[in-house]
Amino acid sequence: MAFILNDRVKETSTTTGTGAFSLSGAVTGFETFAAGIGGSNTTYYAIYHEGTTEFEVGFGTLDSGGTTLTRTNIINSSNSDAAVNFTSGTKNVFCTVPAAKINLPKPEEYGSSSAPRIITVKVGTKTAAHPYSGQGSSSAYFLNGLESPAIRFSGADSSYKYYYRFDQSDSTNSGHPLRFYLEADKSTAYTTGVTTNGTPGSAGAYTQIAVDENTPNILYYQCSSHSLMGNHTTAISNNINSDLSTLGEVSVGTLLKMPDNTSGKILVGDGTSYQEVAVSGDATLASNGALTISGGVTAGFVIAMSIAL
Repeated sequence: MAFILNDRVKETSTTTGTGAFSLSGAVTGFETFAAGIGGSNTTYYAIYHEGTTEFEVGFGTLDSGGTTLTRTNIINSSNSDAAVNFTSGTKNVFCTVPAAKINLPKPEEYGSSSAPRIITVKVGTKTAAHPYSGQGSSSAYFLNGLESPAIRFSGADSSYKYYYRFDQSDSTNSGHPLRFYLEADKSTAYTTGVTTNGTPGSAGAYTQIAVDENTPNILYYQCSSHSLMGNHTTAISNNINSDLSTLGEVSVGTLLKMPDNTSGKILVGDGTSYQEVAVSGDATLASNGALTISGGVTAGFVIAMSIAL
């Protein structure tokens, strides 16, 4: 099961009452829910009874064959936002985007491990609309038809990760495995919570990522075999994946916590970054910052310590 939205999905139905709708076939110029959404998947729907004021917008679940739509949750309707008791006659049932998806601040449906958010990936020729146009590979990833968009992940609870599945079953993906990296140039692969299945370009192939509070706030989706085919993702996260020196003054609340908060450690610059190093030997550092020196102390050591302090 997965949540799917698609364009031009519309069927008719003569179902009455408040129960599941039996779908009768696609309207000319449209496709069926089975073809556009897929059996056992969920989607947003709208039902309009021709020639009447009866209508309903909601979140629905398809049966395994994609021919019956269960009205799982009603969002808006002509029956005071409750399930409509449809009368006899022809209804149009179609896939839609509810107004709440636009007027709420960036709403995001939950994607579980058993029902992840599906992102359909295809590969095509890069155009001037690509963020890396004229650089790297001449090919680009297209996500749900959009050329390498910057996307945002949700997920802030490690017990309820948000799962995103990048479906690479389309034949155009052959030879283009989608992976995640900490940099656009793929210097550092990111693999935490990332799983893969199958061979890109074949049925069932995908790359999936589970997002929670520890997922880096910036990741790059790129092809492991070719450069600069994709773009970046962002997430509200406890892990800042950037150089803080470029951010100016940064407020971090009351405490700045490092990955290892063991007492007796200091930050030591190595010319590239600051690393946590334990104070050892004749010197000890208490959690309140008090430095204690025991044993023999040479003059050179005293001078060095004076400069450092």
